[in-house]
Amino acid sequence: MNGSKCDRCKWRPWRWLVASWVLAVILERGGAEVTELDLEERRNERRDLLVLRDTLRSALDLHSNWTGPPCHGERSRWHGVSCDGDGRVVGVSLDGAQLTGTLPGLDGLSRLRAVDLSSNRFSGPIPRGYATSLWELARLELQDNLLNGTLPAFEQHGLVVFNVSYNFLQGEVPGTRALRRFPASAFDHNLRLCGEVVNADCRDQEGLPSSGAPAYGSSSPVVRPAGDGGRAARKHLRFRLAAWSVVAICLIAALVPFAAVFIFLHHKKKSQEVRLGGRASGSATVTAAEDIKDKVEVEQGRGSGSRSTESGKGAELQLFRADGASFDLDELFRSTAEMLGKGRLGITYRVALQAGPVVVVKRLRNMSHVPRRDFTHTMQLLGKLRHENVVDLVACFYSKEEKLVVYEHVPGCSLFQLLHGNRGEGRTPLPWPARLSVAQGMVRGLAYLHKSLPYFHRPPHGNLKSSNVLVFFSAPNGKQQKQAVPKLTDHGFHPLLPHHAHRLAAAKCPEFARRGGRRLSSRADVYCLGLVLLELVTGKVPVEEDGDLAEWARVALSHEWSTDILDVEILGDRGRHGDMLRLTEVALLCAAVEPDRRPKLQDVIRMIDDIAGGDGSELDRR
Repeated sequence: MNGSKCDRCKWRPWRWLVASWVLAVILERGGAEVTELDLEERRNERRDLLVLRDTLRSALDLHSNWTGPPCHGERSRWHGVSCDGDGRVVGVSLDGAQLTGTLPGLDGLSRLRAVDLSSNRFSGPIPRGYATSLWELARLELQDNLLNGTLPAFEQHGLVVFNVSYNFLQGEVPGTRALRRFPASAFDHNLRLCGEVVNADCRDQEGLPSSGAPAYGSSSPVVRPAGDGGRAARKHLRFRLAAWSVVAICLIAALVPFAAVFIFLHHKKKSQEVRLGGRASGSATVTAAEDIKDKVEVEQGRGSGSRSTESGKGAELQLFRADGASFDLDELFRSTAEMLGKGRLGITYRVALQAGPVVVVKRLRNMSHVPRRDFTHTMQLLGKLRHENVVDLVACFYSKEEKLVVYEHVPGCSLFQLLHGNRGEGRTPLPWPARLSVAQGMVRGLAYLHKSLPYFHRPPHGNLKSSNVLVFFSAPNGKQQKQAVPKLTDHGFHPLLPHHAHRLAAAKCPEFARRGGRRLSSRADVYCLGLVLLELVTGKVPVEEDGDLAEWARVALSHEWSTDILDVEILGDRGRHGDMLRLTEVALLCAAVEPDRRPKLQDVIRMIDDIAGGDGSELDRR
């Protein structure tokens, strides 16, 4: 009873807030009557937003932000939500929030004019309600996701911004007047879209037969028993059929769940298996990777009986590892690949070569403007790098339409997954010794990049973040206890992206905004290193929308050393709290606002080695 009473008390403030919200709306309307329908629509808006909040995973802390009424007049305190003068929700913008799950239904948000859910990891189809219920929709951005299925028939007359590129949609694009207004680039890089809107002919699809089973009353002979014996035989036959029907139904009911699970797992595995140059083995599924080979062949002049010398001279893999397995472009295209994910630089695949090792292929995007000479020179610089904490570049490929880079395969996962993946019951947390090992190896790999790449190649990494730090576990020198070994990846692309530098992690440093995106120094990498070190200690994702992670840590530690900032997953290791807070201090030095105040990487190596060599007792005594 006490729990029930407490629950009721807990909810009363929200009822008061909702009542105050309604009262404020009435006053803002000058006392105009608020109908029951109006109130119901507002409740539906809040309900749909709460469903979105509760069913999706995100780097944003929407649970603490999306509370109370979403609109206060024309203002909203909810992150990514915008309202109109009537206090109604008209916009939802959660681009780049690392949201995962299926797209939420927004039928209750009938006044929505703008929806931006781009650059996330949504999967599944686009809800039909986006086309049939959101009649005031003027802007819909769903690009850079993992959406599949077909495209709904959007018919909103006011739709002026529309983008579903870089997904896995397929089928014919509806030829509605609304969709015909947009260029083919709004539908680019999907699984297989066709139709007049995208200037692509649809393949003839064989429809299923309308009827395949024999109809009742057909000419098939039927044996009918006669007389009383016939009636007895029919009764006995019906009994036998009924008994067998019950048995069959029970067997089917028992097997269906197992069959469903088997089919789901099989389909999930097969749906991720592709061929970079064509169809998946044993499957008619065509993937977004298929048009890599198509575009290469067009450049080479294949299919017309000719071969362009200018285009064809670079249409081959350039290998960088003499000690590794040798393979060519055709073998790469024939090999089975599994899509690992999509990032700001492109789509990444794990490729099992038919006669060699497993490699990782990244299909680069936003590089169509890069000249062959600049791309090749940069890849040659990166291909010479060899360090235990840097992923090796194995090969590269350049054509006008496609740029591929081939890396060694690291048998592990990213630091982001280790820190944030599947938090909750049943998760194996990353212990403090492993985090400290990751910090040591990460700064050593970064120092190697700074030392090895020429001065004009700045910043040397340019995209340092936890998702670009791969971690595997190895037992050095025959020891039983495995040690976390980090490897930096996606490094060295910043000089090739002068017009897209804002997509890289180095754009988070304060000087990027002050200099208007102009050339950055090596100290930008040091700032990004500081953020990743803070992520190791606090377990928080450095998302700009949640504020400055470094500033938050400084405020928390401004008066005295406090364990409040430590990740709850390592808080139980009390004997290492001193080490954790010392690493926090190093991270804050690296994340200094002024570049000149950030330490040199050799000094950072020395400070972290001192932490690893001590027991943290000095700070514990403070």
